[in-house]
Amino acid sequence: MPRFKLSVIIKRPKEQVYKVVKDVESFPNFMRDVKALRILKRMDNGIVTAWETDIDGAPVNWKEEFYFDDANFQVKFNMLEGNYKEYQGRWLIENHHHQTKLTIEVDIDWGIPILEKYVGKVLEDKARRGLLGMIQAIKMKVENTDV
Repeated sequence: MPRFKLSVIIKRPKEQVYKVVKDVESFPNFMRDVKALRILKRMDNGIVTAWETDIDGAPVNWKEEFYFDDANFQVKFNMLEGNYKEYQGRWLIENHHHQTKLTIEVDIDWGIPILEKYVGKVLEDKARRGLLGMIQAIKMKVENTDV
């Protein structure tokens, strides 16, 4: 199962970065590949969402739960149903030399071993580009607006 860990440094306080990460409903407004995102259910410390994305022209949809750890500036997520067998991880927001380090850690199980054998590298490259696009979009959103 591929594991991804990508980070970016943002020139804003971690509180501002965390606010944008928690506002997943706004992701379609500034993330190119996220076409729609709806909140299906609100819980005390989390939400359940429905995602519609476009990855290189292919529609990818899933339902995902988010758990917010406000005290530690972390968001854990887990796919409930969708195109993959497993998709889970977390967002980490940390102080970093008077700036903020935003990290996304993700584990993905494509769910089709024979597919992974022959095109696993291609799938991993697409996933890495998509995740990198997400954290770069958050960086641009936070640095270019008053959050």
